Amino acid sequence: MKKIIVLIVFVAGIATSGYSQFIKQGTIISGGSFEFKSHKDNDSDYKQSGLSLMPWAGFMVIDNFAVGGILDISTSSSESGGSKTTTTGIMVGPFARYYLDNGLFAHGQFTVGSGKFESGSFNQKTSLSELRIGAGYAIRITDTVLLEPVLGYLSQSQKDKDTDVKSTESGFFFMGGFTIFINSTN
Repeated sequence: MKKIIVLIVFVAGIATSGYSQFIKQGTIISGGSFEFKSHKDNDSDYKQSGLSLMPWAGFMVIDNFAVGGILDISTSSSESGGSKTTTTGIMVGPFARYYLDNGLFAHGQFTVGSGKFESGSFNQKTSLSELRIGAGYAIRITDTVLLEPVLGYLSQSQKDKDTDVKSTESGFFFMGGFTIFINSTN
């Protein structure tokens, strides 16, 4: 039993030693995330799906803390009663991410932009905003590449540019992405 405990402590020490100062101050990082979401209303024939691509770049202002900018390009479609609608959007904004030495991290971003809604011959232009707050885990693939799944809370708002009618959706999200150290001081 004593040998098993020593072995567990030894393996845990080796596994966590590679995360000391996970990403150092001064490192330029870049990456991207993708998100797929799908929704089906069980009480009706309504269904929706969407795809979002989010490239970003940031700078480690202190060890393990990055700030930067993000671009969010999205498209979604929904169908109900034989009628199909399509929504597209583009947003930009800041993000912040704090890594713990074990690879866990907190992520937050706020983006604003514009979108277009199309349903048959009806077209509508909207102002968009989005807040994402989540937590993830950075899995080192190489010394300079990380795989990063994130799970969190999402709030999206859109406002019709002609009528000023505003709607908000919120819920949980899952996104996955990669981070690459462009100028690593590690």
